[in-house]
Amino acid sequence: MFAQLGGGIFTKAADVGADLVGKVEAGVPEDDPRNPAVIADLVGDNVGDCAGQAADLFESIGAEMLSAMILGSDLAEKSGMTNDMATYFMMFPLALHCLDIIASTFGMWFVYTKPGLPQFNAGYGEMEDSLDIMIRGFKYALAAGISGFFLLAYIFLNDKRYETWLYFALCGLVGIMVSYAFILSTQYYTDYKYGPVQNIANASKTGHATNIIAGLAVGLESTCIPVLCISVGISLSYWLGNMSGLIDKHTEKPCGGLYGTAIATMGMFANGVFVLSMSGFGPIADNAGGIVEMSGCSESVRDITDRLDSVGNITKANAKGYSIGSASLACFLLFSAFIDEVNFVSNKKFHVVDITNPDVFLGGL
Repeated sequence: MFAQLGGGIFTKAADVGADLVGKVEAGVPEDDPRNPAVIADLVGDNVGDCAGQAADLFESIGAEMLSAMILGSDLAEKSGMTNDMATYFMMFPLALHCLDIIASTFGMWFVYTKPGLPQFNAGYGEMEDSLDIMIRGFKYALAAGISGFFLLAYIFLNDKRYETWLYFALCGLVGIMVSYAFILSTQYYTDYKYGPVQNIANASKTGHATNIIAGLAVGLESTCIPVLCISVGISLSYWLGNMSGLIDKHTEKPCGGLYGTAIATMGMFANGVFVLSMSGFGPIADNAGGIVEMSGCSESVRDITDRLDSVGNITKANAKGYSIGSASLACFLLFSAFIDEVNFVSNKKFHVVDITNPDVFLGGL
């Protein structure tokens, strides 16, 4: 919590403070060496966008892993599994996060510039876009994650009575697709090549007021697609989990739905390491631009770092959307695990407004 809030507050305070002192009061350019607050700004990028973002994702991953293990244990008890199968269902989330490291590392091998094609030029003509290079690596990481997910589901969740593993593997595929939709949505709303950012730039020509209105409107609108993606993902994974064939031995009803949503959330993190690495690109590029400005390099060098910085802002936004979306799913899973445990210990079924019911949770979103 300290890393998230302290880092986030420090970076914004340092950034705005440096701009106010330099550009507004002293009339010097951004990152000018005469403004010592620039150093605080560069440090802030690291503590906010590297340490803070990592802490945020670590929190979400820890919460989701533990809640998925609890839900796996409860599912095993409800459906009358053997102790061996129950252990496999509990250990599956741990195996998936090992897969995350392997799949993301595989994707990183494909992050390189193509020979013979210049990556930068001052006129922004024919070149290979920095973001496209990273998205290419992310797609390879996704492919590795999907393959590994199906393999691990077959090894861990292969209950001989049903084709259980296949349905839970499809739940993971739903989660992976939701994470990819997050990336595409964020890119659309933050990349200078698309309409939303261009509209803000055009609105800025007529003054501060239209700049603020356009920027706020785009920011509010950009939340729509992720919320719809989460809603579809939870609904579909809950349905697939119930289709897995696992039946509650007490009520004779399907009981795999909540575990299915847990697996979908694990799927979102099948490439979490890669997304966090893309996020780290942002402050690195931003700091490079500051160093170029303070060291008095030529304008052409600054053009290159500005282009990298704009891509870095997109990758930072990607990671923020990714971590916030996963945090909302973590809340759902933790509450589900908590209510499951309360009902199990007390032997009662509480009749309240139950946000562990996907329909209720999605209505709340």
